[in-house]
Amino acid sequence: MSDDARDWLARGNAYARGGQPAAAAEAYRETLAREPDWYDARFNLGLMQKQLGDRASAIRAFHAAWVGDPLLFAAARQCVATIADSVRAGERTDAPLPAVDPATPDRAVSIVICSIDDARHERAVALYRRLFAAVRHEIVSIRNARSLAEAYNWALRHSVADVVVLSHDDVDILAPDFAVRLFGRLQAFDVVGVAGSTRSDGPAIGWSGHPHLRGWITHRVPDSMNWQVDVLDPRPVAGDIVLLDGVLLAGKREAFHAVPFDDVNFDGFHLADLDWSYRAAHAGARLGVAGDLLLVHASRGNYDATWQRYADRFCRKHDAGRSPPAPSSFFGASLDNPEQVRAFFGYLAELSS
Repeated sequence: MSDDARDWLARGNAYARGGQPAAAAEAYRETLAREPDWYDARFNLGLMQKQLGDRASAIRAFHAAWVGDPLLFAAARQCVATIADSVRAGERTDAPLPAVDPATPDRAVSIVICSIDDARHERAVALYRRLFAAVRHEIVSIRNARSLAEAYNWALRHSVADVVVLSHDDVDILAPDFAVRLFGRLQAFDVVGVAGSTRSDGPAIGWSGHPHLRGWITHRVPDSMNWQVDVLDPRPVAGDIVLLDGVLLAGKREAFHAVPFDDVNFDGFHLADLDWSYRAAHAGARLGVAGDLLLVHASRGNYDATWQRYADRFCRKHDAGRSPPAPSSFFGASLDNPEQVRAFFGYLAELSS
């Protein structure tokens, strides 16, 4: 790191402390001209640009700092918050997700929904009927399962399509081109989800902490006016995944057949997804996270005593959980409606394209 770059950084910091954001921004630009990979300086530039009212430039600076240094959490938080500010202000209402390659072969889809709640089941069926209206599909409903693993294994034996979607019953999906987008992602991966990790040290997606976490998701309690966008990583799509959250698992039938769900150890409704994805990844399946499917989940999970019992089984089976969970965080913001959610993620995806 050159002395010249250090001098410019010191000037920028002095101008910032002195309430001169324009001069500070120029000094940080000079710093980056000499040290382009100095991500703290890029973050500082974003702060000055935000003070000056140039939200678009600030977002680009925060995003570049976050991509360059995934552990620069302040840049992640500022990036997410500033995009949300821009969307709420109506500055980016026209930010659709970048298109995916529509040139996919004619495919059929089996959608598996395990539910004991009539209203949630009917909403989920209607959702997937709409999303796959132009695609040959079947809905496989399981209403009396003893466990998710048992239900999924049964459904995989009795369904017929070459692509299988395993879905919770309390989801919504905001990507209008979900079917095309899903098929596009399955050109690169065998199975995709919306949240995952590139490392497994314990019985939860977030156990290994950043920078291993991937995914985008929105959380919304039914009938709430609040749409909480939550981001683990700036990229819309990521590979090299070894753990996938089971809120949605969508993939090629042969990947699920190659590695059945463990309905002996996971004879309830927790951890079968992590166990399956971990074993599938080690068996050679290409697992990916596709946050740009724009899934909304009505729950953040229930980590109660029952969950802990299955977490202990997971740890014994996979020799995991020897170290305490690492710090991890969703970088989130609150929005007002689905249109803002789509614009938020469209903006974030555009920055990565």
